[in-house]
Amino acid sequence: MKMKLALFIVFVLVISCGDKPESGPVKIYYGEDICERCKMIISEKDFAAQYQISSGKTVKFDDLGCMFHYMHSEEKAQIEAVYVMDYDSKQWIDGKDAYYIWTKNISTPMGHGVIALKDSKKAKELSNKEKGEYLGGLQDASGWVLKDKKNNPD
Repeated sequence: MKMKLALFIVFVLVISCGDKPESGPVKIYYGEDICERCKMIISEKDFAAQYQISSGKTVKFDDLGCMFHYMHSEEKAQIEAVYVMDYDSKQWIDGKDAYYIWTKNISTPMGHGVIALKDSKKAKELSNKEKGEYLGGLQDASGWVLKDKKNNPD
């Protein structure tokens, strides 16, 4: 009887966990994974980004500009989480809490020149140092990328 109960509990646990989408950023295989928008290989960790939609699917990008353009044109309403690489620490951070800058002095994979940082003060300092522009949070940066002519290299 105890064996049947144990098997039942294991079965219930397996079934209940099977449909849950993964949370948190997924591993990007640099040099292998492909950017969803430009279809280039993701090769530079400093500029990688990803987001997860409600189905649990993760969409990966090689450049923040690619992510902003794709977010605008695709499944925007379904986006559950956004993860971007912090330029300072080289760690994944919540893209909704990040601060973004633009500079032509730092070359990004697709030439968008947008950088994400965890700390607002560091973002402003880097923007000044690189003679760039402080864009603010996710919504402001996304809007700026979409409307700014210098940020549409493709």
